Amino acid sequence: MTKRTSFQSAAALLLFSLITVSCITTDKSLGDNLIPDNYNVNIKIAEVNVPVQMKMSDSLQTIFPGYLLVGAYKDLDLGTTISGAAFQIIPNITDNDFGDNPVPSYIRISMAVTQTLVLNTEEKNVPQNIYLYTLKKDLDSTTAFNNSIKLSDVNPIPINTGGTVFMGGDSIVMNLSLDFAKSLLTATQDERDSSDIFVKRFKGLFMATEPLPGAIKGGRFNIINPSDVYLELMYRHVEAAESIDKDSLLYYYISTTRPYVNSISHSTKSMESVYPSGKIFMEGLAGIKPYIDFAEIKGLFSTWATSQNISLSQVIIAKAELRLPYEFPASYLTMGQFPSQIYLSTREQAATTYKLPLYEPVSDIRVQSTGMNNRSLMYYSLDISGYLQKVFKGTLTGTSLQTWISPIAQETNSYTGDISYYIDNLVYSKATLNGANATRKPQIILTYAVMP
Repeated sequence: MTKRTSFQSAAALLLFSLITVSCITTDKSLGDNLIPDNYNVNIKIAEVNVPVQMKMSDSLQTIFPGYLLVGAYKDLDLGTTISGAAFQIIPNITDNDFGDNPVPSYIRISMAVTQTLVLNTEEKNVPQNIYLYTLKKDLDSTTAFNNSIKLSDVNPIPINTGGTVFMGGDSIVMNLSLDFAKSLLTATQDERDSSDIFVKRFKGLFMATEPLPGAIKGGRFNIINPSDVYLELMYRHVEAAESIDKDSLLYYYISTTRPYVNSISHSTKSMESVYPSGKIFMEGLAGIKPYIDFAEIKGLFSTWATSQNISLSQVIIAKAELRLPYEFPASYLTMGQFPSQIYLSTREQAATTYKLPLYEPVSDIRVQSTGMNNRSLMYYSLDISGYLQKVFKGTLTGTSLQTWISPIAQETNSYTGDISYYIDNLVYSKATLNGANATRKPQIILTYAVMP
C-alpha cells in the first residue's frame, strides 16, 4: 500500500507557532537624552583653496646620486637646463713604477650609458657634443649640492681631443690628450698607494655637454653608472737596468665610495612668484617647484575655524587631501613628462655626519599614501593628514612648515621589505598645474570632526 504524506498538519503547526510567539518592541532612542549635544561627534567636510607659490629648489643634494647625469635640455616654457658630472678616478694597479722615462701611446675613457631621458621621443638621438675637463676643486662634503661646482672650479680646456659627438647610443668612448696621460704617469708611489693622496693632486674629472644650438628646442639627459666607467692608458715602459722595454697598460676607475656629484643649472629662477595666478610649473631636478608655506595655511584654517565657531585645536582630522588639478594637454604624449609620484618635502639639517641641509619628503609619507597622478580626474592627490594635524597642533615650526612639492622616488629593501622615499634628483620631468585663476584651483579637502 502506498503511503501519502499530509502537508496540512505541518502547515497548521507552523501557523500556530507564529501566532503564539510573543513580540518585544525595542526603543532605540533610549539613553539619547543622557549625552549632551556638544558631545556628539559628527564627521564633516570642508574645502579650502590653497595659495601655491613657485620657488626654486636651490642647493639640491646631488652627491652620491647613484648615477652620473650628463645632458642638456631647452624647453619652450622652462628655458635651459644643463647637467654635468664631477667624479674622481683611482688607479687600479698601485705597484707599477712606470719605468725610467714612460712615454704614453694613448689614453681613452669608456663608459656604458645605462639610460637616456627625453621629454619627447623624437629627441632620443639628437647629437650632443660631450666634453671632459680636469677639476681644480676637491670633491668632498663641501661639494654636496647641484650648484657646488662653479665654472672657476673646472679647467677651461677639454682633455678629449677632437671633441666627441654622442648620438644617444649605449656607450661613449673618448680619446684623451697625451698631456693628460703624461701627468698621470708622474704619480709618485705614495700617490699610487693611497687614493686619498692621489686625489689631492689629481682632483678628478668633469664631464659636460651643451644645449642644442640657436633656437632649436629639446635635448637629452644621459644616465651613466659610475661603476661602468674605465680609463685606459697605454705607455712605453723602459727599465734599462732590468733590460725591460715593453708596452704596459694602466686602468683607472671611479670608486663609488668616494664623492661624485651632479652639477645642475636651471634658467627658471626668474619664474619664482609668491602669487602665480596662471600656470604653476613643477620642474624636475633642482628646478622651479610649487611651494606652500603651511604657516600661511594654518592662518587660513584658523580663520575658517573662527567662522565655524570652533577652535583649530578642537579639529580632529580624519583625512586631509591636497589636490593639485591640471588641464589635460593637447597631446596625450605630454602626460609622459609628468612625474608619477610627488609629495611635500622640506629642506632641513640632516642627522648625518656632516649635518648638511637636505631636501627630504616629510616623514608622514611613510604612513600616508604618496601623491599619485589621477589622470582620469586630472589632478594629483596627496594625503597629508598626519602632517596637517601636526600643523594644527603647532608641533611644527620654522623650516618644517616650508614645503616644496617635489617628484619623489622609492626604494624597497629586498631583505626587510621596508620602503624608503627620497627626492628624485636624477630624472628630469615637467608638469603644468592650475593656478589661482583657474576654475579648478589647488585645494585642501578636509574630512574632520570637532572634539568638545
